[in-house]
Formats: sequence, structure tokens, C-alpha cells
Amino acid sequence: MAAGGLIVAGRRSPARPSRGPARALGSDPDAEPGGGVEFAGTISRAGTLATKLFGRSGSLVLSRVLSAAITFGLPLALVRLVDPTGFGTYKQFFLVSTTALLVGQLGLTQSLFYFLPREKESGGSYAAQTFFSLAIIGLLAGFAVYCGAPLLAHFLESPGLLEFRAPLAIYTGGMLAAAPLEASLTSHGRPARAAIAYTLTDFFRAGGMVAAAALLGVPWLFRAAAAVAVLRVFALWTLAVRGGVPFLRPTAQRFRSQLAFALPFAGSAVLWVAQRQFSQYAVSASFNPATFALFAVACFHLQVVDIVYTPMSEVLMVDLAHAQTPSAAAGAFRESVSRLATILFPAAAGAWLLGSTVVPLLFTSTYLAAVPLFLLATVEIPLWVLPVDALLRAEGETRFLLWFSAVRIVVAAVLVLGGIHFFGLAGAIGGSIATEAFSRVCLLTRGCRHLGLGVRAAFDPGGLVRIAVSAAIAAAAAWPLRLFLHRMPMVLASVAVYGAAYVLCCSLFKPRRPAPASVDLSAGRTASAAAA
Repeated sequence: MAAGGLIVAGRRSPARPSRGPARALGSDPDAEPGGGVEFAGTISRAGTLATKLFGRSGSLVLSRVLSAAITFGLPLALVRLVDPTGFGTYKQFFLVSTTALLVGQLGLTQSLFYFLPREKESGGSYAAQTFFSLAIIGLLAGFAVYCGAPLLAHFLESPGLLEFRAPLAIYTGGMLAAAPLEASLTSHGRPARAAIAYTLTDFFRAGGMVAAAALLGVPWLFRAAAAVAVLRVFALWTLAVRGGVPFLRPTAQRFRSQLAFALPFAGSAVLWVAQRQFSQYAVSASFNPATFALFAVACFHLQVVDIVYTPMSEVLMVDLAHAQTPSAAAGAFRESVSRLATILFPAAAGAWLLGSTVVPLLFTSTYLAAVPLFLLATVEIPLWVLPVDALLRAEGETRFLLWFSAVRIVVAAVLVLGGIHFFGLAGAIGGSIATEAFSRVCLLTRGCRHLGLGVRAAFDPGGLVRIAVSAAIAAAAAWPLRLFLHRMPMVLASVAVYGAAYVLCCSLFKPRRPAPASVDLSAGRTASAAAA
């Protein structure tokens, strides 16, 4: 999910425990031998390196990186194929469909991570119940989107949504119906196949949309996306019929128990989506599609946070569930904060260093006005070093989180709408940042009660300062290169200097303590990956 993706866990029984964070994706014992030994070896080595860099969450991070590497180029290609109005319609198309996908699953997809690993004999019933339920929900959602397209187009001030309401309805319904594809594979012990399905979806969607826009015109861009959604539905039911995923006859008793777990998660998902995407809807309703495109470009890099944040949060919940003492739980939380800071602090500094060059380089000079907004939006990245939502979910604080999510929506509405009124697009971004900062502080305070610690003791302030100072010095060392180089040569040289300077500063500022050489090497590799 988006940064800060929803995670559910109990104190001793995390809801998503079986995604294999310690296994490389290439090590699936059920994987077919096709694809070549060299390719499999490459994937295995990549998974091993990811585990070294990111700990037990390495394989999950790798699966997200593979997909992000494919989808990252989609908007970069489309801005060169369609005008700003068409690009804004594309962003709104996926804003609507993604919102429906996150909310419409009713927690059923996520419940598979809980039931399938535990119910070995009857797990197929839970899978079948999910498949049938989401197929019906997908049909209803597609029909609702098609009939409600005039209202959506009027509310978002986007006539294109009305013009392309048929592919929007098919895409929304198809993605909902096929949502359990990866979850059923992962929870059934086939994470590599799930990663392949996830990556292939993004590959065909991005490739199909770009080819359609270039060869057939803008309308076919959206029809290509709808076709991929239909293919996902076909793939899911083919696996179900051929035994590739668990599938047994549903029962009323099991469906009731599944709903008892899934519906509270669905309520939390609705509140999370409302808060996280409020600024997008507010901007879309307040400005025309071309202006919304500026806002989307300015915030495009924030989705990268989820690549690191969500897997590390999932692993943290597992560690907290197994912690026998408050001190062990506090140690697990501190380690997660440190790992996230090692990645996100230098990532933010790198964005500030290169944003003014990278944004027009990637999105053309048409979006030059998005550069100041991009630099402002980057302020939110360091806030995500605190995985406080995972801490509270692991402690079973779901009622508090539901209540607090409602409060957070009100805060977001006041700050974002007020920011738009007084400062325009910058105010919308600033309101979102202020809302997230407020939320992190409140949730950290609550979480520290369970850890039995003060707020300052929940993380290592000195360590965070060392990481931040190292990133700042590295950025300062790379900044003069812009006086001699320009565009891509400047970016490449800056990344090299920034990465080397960051690793050097981390080594110099690191507290001197006895440690194996392999630990230092791992830290250096993590620093290099963070800088890149």
C-alpha cells in the first residue's frame, strides 16, 4: 500500500505472519525450473543482498523494488505522449480506481494472511469465500463507477472520467475481483510466484498503456489498463480451477468467522484511505486537471517510502509478538527506527539535493513549476522513520487506532483545506505534512506506554542525529558539482560523490565499539543503497 500501508496484528498472532521475510524470493521450493539457471541465481543473490541490507524484511523489499522499477517509468513516458490535461485525467483515473480497490476489499484479501497459514485443511474454504465475495463486490463496484461517472467527473472537474467511464468501471471491478491473487499465493507458501504475479501485472499494465497511447491514441491507454485487469481475473480463477491456490467449498460458519476478522480491518482501511488521500481529492476538486498534474508530480516520490516502510513494519510486528519482555520489545522498535532512518534520512537529503534537476529531467520542463512543491513534499519522508502504527497494532490497540483515525481525518480536513485557501498547492502539501507529524507524535506517545519508556528512550537520538548529519554533509559535498555539470552527468556524478561521502561520514561518526568486520561491511552497503 501507500506509505504507511495498513497492517493488522494481535499481540501473539500477527495477521500477516507468513510472507517469508527471511527468505529470498528466488528460493521458492515450488517454483518451476523454467527461466534459466542464471536468472534464478541472479534473483537468489539479489534476495540475499536485500536481506543483508534490510534485515528479515529484505525479500519483501525486493519484491516491491522489482515492481517499482517497472512502474516508475510509466508516468515518465506518458508525460511525453499526452498533454497535461490527459496526464491529469490518467492520474485521476487511478486515484478513483485505487481508492475503490483499497476500500472495496472489506479486509477479505488481508484475512487470507491470517487464515490460510493457520487452517491447513480448511484454508481453501476461506480462499474460495474471498474469491466469490470479491467477484461480486467487483461487479457491483464496476456498475457503481459506471453509473456514478457523471458525478465523479463533475466533482473532480474532469470531463475525461466521463468519456472513459467504461474502461474505468472494468478496471476497477477487475482489480477488485483479482485482488486475492498475490495474497493467496503468498499465504499458501509461494512468495516467489506471488512476486512474479505482482511484477508481471505492472509490466503488462505499464507496457500496454504506453504502447496503446503511442500507437492508438489516448483512449486506448485506459482500455489497455482495463484489459490487464481482466487478465488478472482470468489468471486467478485459472489457478483456482487447476489447484494452484487453495480452493474448497465455502461454509457459513467459516465465512462468519472470516467476516468477524475482516470487517474491523475494513473500517480501519476506510479511515486510512480517507486520511492519506484527502489532499489529493481536495486538490483535484479545487483545481483543474493540469494543476492537479503539478501536485501529482511534486508528490510522486513519496510512494517510494512504502517500499521500505511496510515490509519493515510487518517484520517489526512479528518481532514484537515474540518479544517476551518490554525491554526486548523496546529493542526491536529501536532497531526498526534505526534501519528506517538509515534509508529514509539520506533519501530525503538526496531528494533535496537533486530535486531541482531530476523533476524537469524526468517529467520535462513543462512541470518545472512542480520543483518547489517537490522539495516541500520531501519534508514528510523523515517522519516515516517511526513505525508507530505497527507498534500499536502489535499491541492490539485497534479500537484506539480506529478512534484516532477519525480524529486524524478531521485534522487533515482542517489543515489541508485551510492550506489550500491560504497557500494553494503548497498549503495542501504543508497541511498533509503537519497532519502526519501530529499523528506520529500522538501514536509514539501512546506506544511508549506499552514499551514502558519515555518518548526519548524509544529511539536513539544520538544515532538519528549522526545519520542526519552524515546525510547533510554528503549533500553539501555533492552540491558544488552543479556549478560544473548539468542534467544527467550532474545527477550521476552527484550520486557517486553523495554516496561515497555518506558512507565515509557514517564510518567516521559511528561509535567505536567491538564488532565483527562483517557488521561494518553491511552497514556500509546499507548506506550505499540509501544514498543511491
